[in-house]
Formats: sequence, C-alpha cells, structure tokens
Amino acid sequence: MTNPISKFAVRLHQAVIEPALVLALRRSRLRRFDMTAGDVAEYPVEWHRPQDCRAPCPLHTDKVPKLLRRYAGQRPHSSTWSERTRLTPMLIAMDRLGDAAAFDALLKQRSSRTLSKIRKAERAGYGARQFMLASHVEDMHAVRTSMAFRAAGPVFDRWFLKPEHIDTPATERLTVGPPCCPVHWTIWWGIFLPEPGHRQNGVEVGERLVAYVKVMRIGDVVHYTEIMGHRDRLADSVMMLLHYRIVRWLIAQDEPAAKGAKVLLYGAAEHGGAGLLTWKKRAGFVPGRLRLA
Repeated sequence: MTNPISKFAVRLHQAVIEPALVLALRRSRLRRFDMTAGDVAEYPVEWHRPQDCRAPCPLHTDKVPKLLRRYAGQRPHSSTWSERTRLTPMLIAMDRLGDAAAFDALLKQRSSRTLSKIRKAERAGYGARQFMLASHVEDMHAVRTSMAFRAAGPVFDRWFLKPEHIDTPATERLTVGPPCCPVHWTIWWGIFLPEPGHRQNGVEVGERLVAYVKVMRIGDVVHYTEIMGHRDRLADSVMMLLHYRIVRWLIAQDEPAAKGAKVLLYGAAEHGGAGLLTWKKRAGFVPGRLRLA
C-alpha cells in the first residue's frame, strides 16, 4: 500500500523540485565525470515490442510508462523546455559492457578498492539473491525505518507506516518463480545474512534481510527503485555487493528475464548529494541520454 503523504511528496518533488535541480546542478554534476552536455551519449531504447511479451504481461500499453516519460525524450537533440529540464539518467550500457571480466575492469578503473570490499562482504557471510516480498516484510520495514533521511529525502514510513503496509506477510515459506513476461517485470533483490532461528511473521526463514532493491524492467531498460540498506550494515559495502550481483546476473543472461537488456538505470545525475553520485560513479554508472526509438 502506498503512503498517501509520501505519494504526494514524490509528485510535488518531481513536478517542481526536479526541473530546478536539473537547471542548477547538471553542469557541475557532468564535470564530476569530465563531461559537458555535448559529451553525453544518447541511447535509443524501446519499451514495448509485442513479439517479446508473454501473457499475462503486467504492462499497460495505452501510454508510455511514467519512468520513461521522466527520463527519455522522443526527439533527438530537442531544445524544448521539457527537454532542457529533463533529468540526466545515470546509466550502464549493458549491451556495450561486455562480459563479467569487463565489468570487473570497469569497477577497478573507477576505484581500486571496490572489488576488495565486495569480496570482504561475501567473506563476512552476506549473500545476494532474489526474494519474495511477502516473505520478509518485517525485515524490510526495519531496513526502511533504520534511517530518518535518505538520499531522496525524509523516510515517511518511519513515522506513518507499519510493516503490514508493505505487503501482506506470508504464512509459509515462499519460493521465487520467474516473472510472467521476460521483458516487463518487477523482481526484488536483497542482501541476506544467515541467522538461524530468525522468523518473519512466525515463519522461520533462518536469515535476515539487511538491504534490498526493487528492480523493474520496461523493455530495453532495467532500473533500480526503492534501493535501501540498513543503517548498521551500510559500512559493510552491502549495497555495492547487491549491485554487483545484479549486474553479473544481467551479464550472464542465464534466465529469460535477464536476456537482452540494453540499459541499467539508477536515478539521475541531479539526484542526491555528492556521496550518492560518487557511489554511482564507482558502481560503473555514467550520465547519459535516453531516447525512445
């Protein structure tokens, strides 16, 4: 269930604050990557190819999805007001990235310490995998409310919502199944730490969810939303481990849902502070421009 206060705040932020942030911050944020507006590469993407869909597909095809209306233009090099104030998406071009070794090399190029931190987190027992939301409602609420403020602003759940507003908690162990449609889906990914006897809604799960991200796919574009880690675990590099495993999954293409993605998107260059932008840079993201093909 969506918190109405949070929903209103998000709409207000997107309609009023974000255009102002683009005008104020785009140039300085691009300089962090040694780029100017003329250096930003454009990536044509498609969001709906009927031949790739499988029923029952969750996508509504009557209009362009909201995410792409925010991040993607429809005409190349347009100078309209909407284009000048459009967010600058942070991207990894999956179709140009190469194999797992190439991704490791990219991370090492951005920061010599990233891979060692990821390996240290894995040695500490942290593991990344897909999960069913209903199976870890209480842990997710604990993650969400572990901080009063995040990069995107205040966490309203901390004051207004209880765990059951996230989802109806499961009453038995649930297994993760493939999405109905391989190119339009939502998959929850999490970082787990073994904890014998740990329970969720009375069901023994034996592990604790300490970080998560809602990963969504709309045709060529895979994007992160609701990405959060527990305050007490962030120093263990759990978020970078989570990102690393998701990208490796997309590279491997061992499952139909991972095949053929062209772009991985995580917010905009204008979002958050310098710390979030640094994290995205170390994770392999770069400012880009999306155009609906």
